Amino acid sequence: MGVVRQLIGTMILAATAHATPLQCVERYLGAHAEQRGGAWVAVLADGTALPYDRGVRSAAERLDDPAIKDIFATRYHTGPIKPVTDENEDPGRARVEALYRAAYPESKLVKATFMGHPVQVNDQVAPALARIAARVGKDPALAPFFAKLGGSHNDRVIAGTTRQSAHAWGIALDLNPALSHYWRWSKAGWQNKIPQKIVDAFEAEGFIWGGRWYHFDTMHFEYRPELLDGSCYP
Repeated sequence: MGVVRQLIGTMILAATAHATPLQCVERYLGAHAEQRGGAWVAVLADGTALPYDRGVRSAAERLDDPAIKDIFATRYHTGPIKPVTDENEDPGRARVEALYRAAYPESKLVKATFMGHPVQVNDQVAPALARIAARVGKDPALAPFFAKLGGSHNDRVIAGTTRQSAHAWGIALDLNPALSHYWRWSKAGWQNKIPQKIVDAFEAEGFIWGGRWYHFDTMHFEYRPELLDGSCYP
């Protein structure tokens, strides 16, 4: 009966406006969609139900306590690097913490090497980093950006907030801080030194880049393949 209910639920979901984000949460993050009390939720393996929509709220509320819908509210765009001037252009900064903790648990952390540096990342991330290194590792002009890393796994919150960092789940990597720009360090607006070739290589392997944000963090790359799949947006 459970399988039948799940199949019926999937058929109903496919006919709703919520279909694509919730189906992508199932595909990439392992939480299955259900309808409970007339509302759609994403259900984790432990039974925790995460709401698809929390209703109309401010941008700050959507960032601090996002629903599934908020993850996909701003489309992530690849392509030529350009300044970000819209203060609401922060694709990927909304993270439903329980969802990502479940998808990338501490038990799946592995030790790996990236551009000659030891890193600790989720086991899904390590192969992607190896492919990125193969793409960019032979270009001497890019070597300074990898001469030092700003960090990989680190169970911490984002500076100035109580929100958990993506580094806590082993899905983020920071490049050389000395060649990077961060919005809290700058009063001059969006700035960047990271080359297009590096950004393209990471994005091709499922990472989003903090340089695509108004609240920019150009050293920061984060494994979020669901945001690079154009079919995931409502």
